Amino acid sequence: MSATSDLKGDHSIVRRISKIARGYAEVIYSSNSVPADDVKKVLILIEMFIDAYHHCKEECSYFPLVNGTVLEDEAKALMVEHELGRRIAKMLRSNLDLWLRDRRNSEPIARMLKAYAEYLDLHMEREERFFSSYDESVDEERQKQVIGAFNTIRRERMDGVRLNSILTMLDELEGSLAKMMAK
Repeated sequence: MSATSDLKGDHSIVRRISKIARGYAEVIYSSNSVPADDVKKVLILIEMFIDAYHHCKEECSYFPLVNGTVLEDEAKALMVEHELGRRIAKMLRSNLDLWLRDRRNSEPIARMLKAYAEYLDLHMEREERFFSSYDESVDEERQKQVIGAFNTIRRERMDGVRLNSILTMLDELEGSLAKMMAK
C-alpha cells in the first residue's frame, strides 16, 4: 500500500463524517432543535480522526516530502486549509457551548456543521488532485518511509481500539440521523 492509498482510505471515513455533519445541519435547520450529544460526537470525530490523526499524517510525514519541489506551495495551501477546518470546528464547539448555556439560537450550530461539511468536501477534492501529482513526484523508497511514519502515528493516535470506537460512533450517528430525517 502506498502512502497515498492509505490517505485515500482515510478519506472514506472523512466523507462519512462530512455527510453526517451536513445531515445534522439539516436536522437543526428544520427543527430548531439541537441533538447536543450527537453534535458532541461529531466534534469528537473531527478532533480525533480528522485533525489528530488524518491531518497529522499529512502534515508530519506526507507533505514534507515535497518541500523544494513544484508541489511545495500546494502542500502549504492544504495545511492552511487544515487550519481553516480547525477554526470552523472551534467555532462549532463554541456555538454548541453557548447553546447549551442558554438554549436560544441553534442556527450558528447548524451553520458551522454545514460549513465544516462544505470545507471537507472542497478540501478532499483538492487533496485528491494533489495525491495524483504526489505519486508522480515521490519515489517508492520515500513513500515507504512515509508509510513507516504513518504506522507510528497509527500506533500513537489511532490504534485498533480507537478506530473501532470511531467506526462504531459513525454507525450510531448515521443510524440516529436516518431516524431523525425519516420523521
